[in-house]
Amino acid sequence: MDSTILLIISALLIGILVAGFFLLIPKSEVNQPDTSLAIKTTEDINKTISTATGSGSSQEQVQPPQTTQPSQSSQSSSQPQQPQQSVQISPVQPPAQLSNAYIEVFGEGYGKTELEAEETAKNNGFQKLIEQLYVEVKSSAVLKEKLTTMVQDGKVKERFESQYERTIQTRSEMELLGVSYRTTERKKVGNQYYAKVQVYIEAEKAKQQLEAFLAIRLGKSLLDSKMIFSAKAIADKYEPLLSANIFPPKTAQELVQIVNDIRRRYDRVQNLIASINSAQVNDKKSALEVANYLNELFSMVNDLPLGSVDVDKLKPFLNDVKISIKGPQDVLLGEQVKLEIIVEPTQAKSVWIFGEQVEAQDLVTLSEGTAVLSVLVKSNTSRVTVSLAGVVNATWAPGSVRINPDILKTVYKTDDELKILASGTAKITSDQKLRHENALRDALVKTIKKAASELLVGSDRELLDVPLDEYILTKVIGAIDYEISATGEYAGLYYVLVSSTIKKYDFENNLKEALRNAPVGFALVLTEGDKLGYVEPAIINGLLSSGIKLVSKDFSRKILEAQLKSNLPPNLLARVTALSAARYLIYVIVNSATTYLPDYKVYSVRTLITTQIIDTITGNMLDSVRFEEVNTGATEQAALSKTTSGQKFKEYVNAIASSLKFENAQPFAVYKYTFVLERAIYGSILLDYLNAKYDKVRVVEKTDTKLIVEIENVPMSDMEKFLSAIDAVRIKKISDFNYQVTK
Repeated sequence: MDSTILLIISALLIGILVAGFFLLIPKSEVNQPDTSLAIKTTEDINKTISTATGSGSSQEQVQPPQTTQPSQSSQSSSQPQQPQQSVQISPVQPPAQLSNAYIEVFGEGYGKTELEAEETAKNNGFQKLIEQLYVEVKSSAVLKEKLTTMVQDGKVKERFESQYERTIQTRSEMELLGVSYRTTERKKVGNQYYAKVQVYIEAEKAKQQLEAFLAIRLGKSLLDSKMIFSAKAIADKYEPLLSANIFPPKTAQELVQIVNDIRRRYDRVQNLIASINSAQVNDKKSALEVANYLNELFSMVNDLPLGSVDVDKLKPFLNDVKISIKGPQDVLLGEQVKLEIIVEPTQAKSVWIFGEQVEAQDLVTLSEGTAVLSVLVKSNTSRVTVSLAGVVNATWAPGSVRINPDILKTVYKTDDELKILASGTAKITSDQKLRHENALRDALVKTIKKAASELLVGSDRELLDVPLDEYILTKVIGAIDYEISATGEYAGLYYVLVSSTIKKYDFENNLKEALRNAPVGFALVLTEGDKLGYVEPAIINGLLSSGIKLVSKDFSRKILEAQLKSNLPPNLLARVTALSAARYLIYVIVNSATTYLPDYKVYSVRTLITTQIIDTITGNMLDSVRFEEVNTGATEQAALSKTTSGQKFKEYVNAIASSLKFENAQPFAVYKYTFVLERAIYGSILLDYLNAKYDKVRVVEKTDTKLIVEIENVPMSDMEKFLSAIDAVRIKKISDFNYQVTK
């Protein structure tokens, strides 16, 4: 065979071998495409595209934090444990462009972490949103007119409107559904983080929630005032909204409870009415039995519709019933007088009490036809009526009422509320409106101070010397349901007598919210033991330099004087200082020991300062900062001056400032650093680095051998970390805040 044939045969054999090799390889199954993730509909496609593009217009709606959260232990005991997930921080985005259909505000906050700052900003924004909603409702008469139309009786309508005004003025903790949050700014400020959050909600949705919330809360207020039928009308109108899921769970639960309370009381009244109307009255005994039920009914309800019960059927059997009242004729305005009630025949079990400008119980049980009634005289027109079922009546009124322009007393106190009677005075001027407003304000200020002593301190101290800030007055007054009992002139003064009912929860909550949402955070400095007067001014100046707003010196002086009289412990004193709008009490205790050194002819002064930072809302001590230093001088004052002007003392004040965490303001601390320079050029090099790193660098002194700078919110640990990264020069620490700069 020639070579050509051999080559052809070889190629064929190789081809056969290769083909056989592939035939021997087992066939793998063909993988079917996974259709479980396939996009099958146009809706899925759109959703996927939207997710992929990350449309900036769609905002995830985050509910505001709940006012109270169940404790971790209670959650773990009632629910199976879930795997913990890390909390994601919202991305920073530009503010959403909203139409007029939305209500928007911006909240700001500081925190030790980015998340804490963001949550604080959200809470701050949410409170601003609620405040704006309240303002809009108060400035509009729509809700008032809508609710007032439910009441027809003129006298009842007047009481209804009074309760409406009180409810609209009272701030209650509220939650909203449909609130959106958008973080628009986040940055680090010193050793803390700052966040700004846009908070917004559809206006109509928000107003619908607030209207229903206020209306049902008004129903509770009406129920407390025994206006049960008016409360029932509100419950009937707004209860359907509760089943429409327009409220967060906690708020819905609160409102459902109010509606249930209204219905229970209403059902009880209806049962009593049914019993009265169905009772057979055919003799004096049965008439007195029904009269007892009527007394109970009339004492329970202040807005009973006319014709609800048949009283006339009792009259033929009660003709010979007599009621007499014995009491003093000459009384003092604001005096608690005792009246003796006598009813004949003695088979009567109770009497119904009502009156004008008096404080007295509504229902009195008789024993053998007699009882003693305690009555507070609130006006020179005071009168009280004792009635048997509205059929037989007797009235007592004092013959003369003497004026007591200085009266301030707690009429009664329970766990939930207290009643206070206070008079206020003003100079008599030609402007009658102004003098009335001044006298009323004086009475309300006394009332608030008295309430603070009862509710915050838990004592009967009047605290009249404690100053009351105007901002706190305007916020807390919403928790006071007051009426003017009397006005007139006495001893050259115009006076008003004001009777007030204060709900403990509302008073404390309004005060708390006022302090937390104050436009500017305040602190109050009280100092004990500063005999030479060097420490307090130095602390005050340092705090002011750090951006801390302080309560006026006049307020501080008055509170210190009040403290010397009352000797309150610091935690209670802090709660009282809340009346001056102070968010924190800075309680400074100074101890110093002086020794004269004759060999050196100098004074050695050892200064020990302990400062307590106390939260005025809770009365809890948040921090205790201690300072100690020894200095010498030609005089005791000179030695102490060295201490208070030194860098260590400034650091101490900065530590105090850093302990104050205001919800709406952030203090700043100023740190002074001294650099000893080997060559003058090193100072310029270092200063360039500092200016490039920090925003506010103030040069205190710059020479060929020394550079002294002040920088805000850069503590020593942060500064040393930064200095260690500089390679252009060598920086060595000499002592705290003092460094040497070489090549």
